[in-house]
Amino acid sequence: MPKLRFARAAEAVAGLDLSPEAKALLSPGLPTAAFLKALIDAELYVDAIRLLGMALPRREAVWWGCLAARGALPADAPPADADALAAAEAWVFRPSEENRRAAFAPAQAANFETACAYAAMGAFWSGGSLAPPDAAVVVPPGDGLTGTAAAAAVLMAAAAVPKEIKARQKAALVQALDIANGGSGKVEGA
Repeated sequence: MPKLRFARAAEAVAGLDLSPEAKALLSPGLPTAAFLKALIDAELYVDAIRLLGMALPRREAVWWGCLAARGALPADAPPADADALAAAEAWVFRPSEENRRAAFAPAQAANFETACAYAAMGAFWSGGSLAPPDAAVVVPPGDGLTGTAAAAAVLMAAAAVPKEIKARQKAALVQALDIANGGSGKVEGA
């Protein structure tokens, strides 16, 4: 998977609180792709989603969050959700500082509570400074914030239909694997 940021699984999951079952599958020096396969084979989809959130490059992780959020967005979604998703997608299509900063306000308007809001926060946390634009100090985001937000967007979107959580998580993983292999994530059936 050429798009993974970390060759070794231990680097990708540093700072993640994995399930005990996932921890049991992790061994020193294990490649990220091999650990991901082991998680999917064991149907540890939440751990696999969280791993991919961290392992994908920031832009690709946010795109994945956008795909998941859009797939779960109801027709009568509040305008704040649609605005947050549009802001996240705008950053993916043009990852400028202006678009990064513009993702914060709609996420806040969605009360930081929805898949769309988390996709937008993933964009906001992708780089730059978290301080206001006119602040004299630069406050860089932590390395894992974008991946955490993207994974949260995917997990929240999957939970939109409680009876279908596992199937929706599995479909989201198919999208992420396509992205990790250089695709768009727009996989039929996902």
